Amino acid sequence: MSVFSERLKELREQKGWSQRDLARMLGVSPGTVAAWEVGRNEPNQETLRRFADLFDTTVDYLLGLTNDPKRRHLPPWAIQLRPIPVYDGASAGLKGRFTDDESVVKWVMVPMNRPGKFGVIVHGDSMEPIMKDGDVAVVDPDLAVDSGSLALVVVEGEAYVKRVYFQDGIVVLQSINEKYPPITIPRRKLEAYIIGRVVTIIRECF
Repeated sequence: MSVFSERLKELREQKGWSQRDLARMLGVSPGTVAAWEVGRNEPNQETLRRFADLFDTTVDYLLGLTNDPKRRHLPPWAIQLRPIPVYDGASAGLKGRFTDDESVVKWVMVPMNRPGKFGVIVHGDSMEPIMKDGDVAVVDPDLAVDSGSLALVVVEGEAYVKRVYFQDGIVVLQSINEKYPPITIPRRKLEAYIIGRVVTIIRECF
């Protein structure tokens, strides 16, 4: 059972609400609430924010990023953060969509006022030195991918983070590491597989 599952159940019981009560407030089925509480599924970002409002706590507390359940008013200069889900790069190519909450492997925090809808774990060394194995590429599918942009692309079911170049009817997926050759694809085949632009890289330091 995850920290989120334990805290959701604890907060619900503190309110004296049944799973059916909470489901009615959120507009979901009682089975969905039960799945959250046993760790079989994870809610999306919007539902997490609704939980925080309902229980008068923070998303950080719900996700186990802090043990302090109290909301605090931040000074104007403080950077406000929000959580985004992170998917494993090896299972990223879900027909161009990243909405399967069961595939979330962790959550990371990004600035509230910066783009980015989800993260993908980078595998391998093809994008070194910009990205290293285990880094999280933060992706925003709502931003246009221009020639030369870093982007998340799915080709034949495999997900890649590459620099994308559009050239005379073809698309070139270019690695940073020179030992990897470029991948060339007819442009008409690629458009449906461009997931979104990579807007930042998160590297966990130990």
